[in-house]
Amino acid sequence: MKKSSPSLFDNPALKLGGLGLAVKLALNQAVKKSSLSRAELAHQAGEMAIAAQVALCPGGRGLGLANLNKWLTPDSDGNFPSVLGLAVLLNILGDNSPLAPLLEFLGLEVMTEEDRRFRDLGRAHFELKRARKNFKKAEGNLC
Repeated sequence: MKKSSPSLFDNPALKLGGLGLAVKLALNQAVKKSSLSRAELAHQAGEMAIAAQVALCPGGRGLGLANLNKWLTPDSDGNFPSVLGLAVLLNILGDNSPLAPLLEFLGLEVMTEEDRRFRDLGRAHFELKRARKNFKKAEGNLC
């Protein structure tokens, strides 16, 4: 079988180079879809960080609007939310979709509520088939 040549777009270094921008754009969309203003989001994130006694930004426990704006601005290269910062923002927004570019880079996907229902239905179906098979086997042993 002939091995296909790798595509330029399959290069992990190229994907990694655009990863920060993709996450920022997705995070920006999640913020726009929310009912919160950026100031409210920054305030809530700061309160959560202070309550958890974690630092979202170097030198401080809260999150100022200026730092949040840097995190959300696509052309602000060096300013990306920390893992804790991203977790806090996603928790407040109630939207995990900004993780999709990161997970895709790692070969994973965000599982939606519908995906979970189908997974659970498939598992239940598999377990039902196994139970029927075991039942028939037990029934056959009785006869």
